[in-house]
Amino acid sequence: MKTPNVTVIIPNYNHGRYLKQRIDSVLQQTYRDFEVLILDDGSTDKSREIIDSYKGHPAIARIAYNDINSGSPFVQWKKGVEAASGQWIWIAESDDYADGRFLEMMIQGVANRDQVGLVYCDSKIVTDEEIQVKTFASLKNEKYKSDRWSSDHVSHGIVELEDYILLDGIIHNTSAVLFKRDTLMKVHPFDIPLNYIGDKYTFVKVLSVSDMAYIKEPLNYYRDPFNTRHAGKHIYYFYEQFLLFDWVFRNLKGINRRKCLKAFQVNTRNSLIREWNAEKVSIYLKLFIVNPGLWARCMANNLIASFGGL
Repeated sequence: MKTPNVTVIIPNYNHGRYLKQRIDSVLQQTYRDFEVLILDDGSTDKSREIIDSYKGHPAIARIAYNDINSGSPFVQWKKGVEAASGQWIWIAESDDYADGRFLEMMIQGVANRDQVGLVYCDSKIVTDEEIQVKTFASLKNEKYKSDRWSSDHVSHGIVELEDYILLDGIIHNTSAVLFKRDTLMKVHPFDIPLNYIGDKYTFVKVLSVSDMAYIKEPLNYYRDPFNTRHAGKHIYYFYEQFLLFDWVFRNLKGINRRKCLKAFQVNTRNSLIREWNAEKVSIYLKLFIVNPGLWARCMANNLIASFGGL
């Protein structure tokens, strides 16, 4: 049996409302050399009923259900990547959907570019079932006063990290990304348990050893662009961002340290004079153990910011 070029992983948890549109948008791709893995993480809505209706479809290589929710979407990512056969991995989040040309144009974009470990495209924003006029490309071009995201391009991974990814997380949605499987397996992006920024950590590790390609076409439709599902979780984002930068400073010796320190300061802002409780104390103690030097810098940054804002 021929090995597919692309493995599509659809990790789902309680997105029954959107699931049929997502699965159909994968199965209707113009590019046909792919397999599909559907991984349900203990959904309590009608997701299982919808998924079961696709059993027997020739493109679906595996359907798996967790009896209990794992607590993190990145547990499902890891399971899917390890089970994948394809050279390229598309983690197609279950509440998003895609243009029928997504795979065709993405695969064309990496043809004869062996150093590319990650390719992503522009996304259209979907809120309240309506497609917004602006795409992420237009928002980024406005923010950076640039036309960078108006054309296809390839860039060196470390440069991309220094200038954009670490500071601003410009890849807004994993559904818009194809990863090279060999690169994912090489960098082991699931080596620490993360619940909120495992996508950014994966981008960072992949781009630490490979180039990045960008496709200007908005081939992805992204729901919830402002992460409303994680409202009130700031302290955990702070914690995980610290762990990400700890990895960067320990492992990427040649990276521009000044730019990394700026990105670290921006992404680990946390008030030192408000909202203290046992949980916050525990998180700070854990981070001190992880990296005392980086912890001290974080404390100094946040102390200055806290009193400067009074």
